[in-house]
Formats: sequence, structure tokens, C-alpha cells
Amino acid sequence: MASDHSHCCDGGALMAVSVHLNELSIPWLDRKRILGLVLATIAGLLVLILTQPDPQVGVLVAANDLVPGRALTQGDVAVRYVASSEGLVEGTSVGELSEWSLRTPINAGEPLLPSNLQPPELLAHPNVIALSLDQSHAVLGRLIAGDRVDIYRTSTQGLDAASVTELVASGVYVVESRPAGEGVNADRVDLLLAVDEDLALLLAGATRDGGIDLVRIAP
Repeated sequence: MASDHSHCCDGGALMAVSVHLNELSIPWLDRKRILGLVLATIAGLLVLILTQPDPQVGVLVAANDLVPGRALTQGDVAVRYVASSEGLVEGTSVGELSEWSLRTPINAGEPLLPSNLQPPELLAHPNVIALSLDQSHAVLGRLIAGDRVDIYRTSTQGLDAASVTELVASGVYVVESRPAGEGVNADRVDLLLAVDEDLALLLAGATRDGGIDLVRIAP
């Protein structure tokens, strides 16, 4: 009798476990519904990613008609947001371009272009003079636009006279610097320097009267 009772109890326990497992198991319909929700969520995320607009970059445009040769102010520029700032002036304010000026006029709404901007030094010294020097007299040619140089002239007053070196111009702005070319000009550098009329006359005379040496001023 004890044995029968034991089997009976074991059978009841197995049935109870089976019932509990059936109660805990997820019906097939619910599994399909969950899978559908997961797939729908993934599809929604993909659509969101694919339809998301490209990041916008702020570029500077003319807030009104602008004339050349006048220093830019914050009121002269506005901001337009575009997908790419390539070839344009990126920014949300006039910032470091304050006191820069335009080379040519632009109309309101037109973008500012790097090639149409000139630094403040060209407002103070609007003329440009060209020099072609041996690299050994021009910081080995290691000059770039934006550098400032002191210009020294070395001359002699006679065959037996000692050479005299003097500073003829200080803090001259380098507008452009590039190698003169190849062959016989391979060791020369061509320079454009910002000057006013007085400085242009001084440098023109210095190049005729004696050797010219440039010294780059540390920033």
C-alpha cells in the first residue's frame, strides 16, 4: 500500500510540474507577436537612420551689400547652414575675420569666399611689391603668406669702404611666397609684400643699391 501511495504521489507531482511548465511556457502566437514587434522596431530604426538629414554646418554670408576695402564687422555677416562648407568660410560669427576686408564687392546673401578676403595689413598697406631673392637671403625660402619680415640692406660706398648694413623696413607683411621655378631659378624665391607708397619707393631703391636680406619676425 505504501508503494502504491508513493507511486500515486509521484504521479501527482509530475502532473503538477507539467501543469506549471505549461502555464509558464509562451504560446506560439505570443512568440510570433514579439518577433514581429522586434522586427518592426529594427525597421523603424533603419528608416530613422536613412532619412535623418545630413549634419548642417554654419557658413558666413553677406548680411547686406558689401564693398571692398572696408573692414568687416559682425553686422556685415549672417549665418547660413549647409551640408558642406567646402570652398566657403565656416563659422557662426565674424570672429577672427574682424577687420579683414573684401577684394571685390558681393551682394546680400552671397557667401564669403576665402579667395575674396584680404587681411587687415592690406588695408594699412594696400599696394603690393614683388621681390625675387636668393633663398639664402630670404630665410631659405621658408616664408609663407601671413609672415612678417624685417628687411635689411647691405651696401658699400666705395671699393675700399667697409660694407654697411641697415634696417630699411620692419614688420613688412608677406602676401605671397613661392619658389621662383626650376633650373637657374631653383635657388630663388618670389615674394609679394604689402607696402604703402613710401615703403615701395624705399624697397625699390634698396634692391637697386645693395643686397637685400629678410629676417622673419617670430609670431
